[in-house]
Amino acid sequence: MKKIVGFLGMLAMLLFAVQAQAVQLGLYSEGALVPSVIHDGGSIDTVVGIICQMDCTQHLSGNPTPQMKVHWTFFDVDSKHVTDGDIVCTDDDLVGFSWKASSGRGLENVEGYLVFHAQNDQRTNYQISANAFLVDQAKKDAIFVPVIPLTTNDFAGAPRTEPDTITALTNGIHHGQSFDVRYWIDPTYQAATTIVVWLVDPYTDSKGKAIPMTVNAWNDNEQRKSITISLPHELNKICPGTIQGMPADFVDGFISMAMPATIDGFAYSYISSTLFGAQQTLLAAECGRTGGNPAPPRNNPPCGCVQP
Repeated sequence: MKKIVGFLGMLAMLLFAVQAQAVQLGLYSEGALVPSVIHDGGSIDTVVGIICQMDCTQHLSGNPTPQMKVHWTFFDVDSKHVTDGDIVCTDDDLVGFSWKASSGRGLENVEGYLVFHAQNDQRTNYQISANAFLVDQAKKDAIFVPVIPLTTNDFAGAPRTEPDTITALTNGIHHGQSFDVRYWIDPTYQAATTIVVWLVDPYTDSKGKAIPMTVNAWNDNEQRKSITISLPHELNKICPGTIQGMPADFVDGFISMAMPATIDGFAYSYISSTLFGAQQTLLAAECGRTGGNPAPPRNNPPCGCVQP
């Protein structure tokens, strides 16, 4: 019993398990976070589909539908404001957004993230939902990018010029919460993994220096090895195969870690292999939650069970 069965079995369990966890995707809300976007000016682009919906009272009133405005902002990996704009839509409207078409000059291969925010007023109240894909037209490949719904409480203020717009993630992984995120880097199958960890704030000290985090790597033989990572940006990308101290035979497993004590975030993995023709997206699994409420995790491994 080795890599194929183990990987596919774990994939099925993870995709089933995350549906019951505290992270919630696919909701209508006041805003939406696309945690990782990029384009190369050519075949690679990040595309977003946005649905606009009025509240029920307005929707059923029969009044003419006014235009709605969705404000978008692109931030770099350190949450520095780069550019922004507006999208106009109406009730029950589906609007397509291409980052390559909207970005402007000089942003080819610049990594960052997008925030969409419904600009409600006293007369009109509406919400949005969004789906996103990283598209490679040359390879005819589309990679699922998770989109986190944002509530009014997640925003510090109007997201036009403030570099630190989001202060919380109501629908993300809450601060201090443990989670497991998958990796598969078996050279036999040319497997490669990029772990994406998006944070409300970087995990740094008062001088802006990254604070080392000791986490546990587990392989598919239930062996554990402690390793050290850092999360110096809001948008962090980790390649498990290049982490110092990662054993050479840890090619299939997961990394168990926790959000910093005061910082909300979100995590997932991009996994590719010659076994399948497209990259796959695996959401991190939050640990020790029952009915959406945090519960004390066990210590070894630090996930999954609640002490009686």
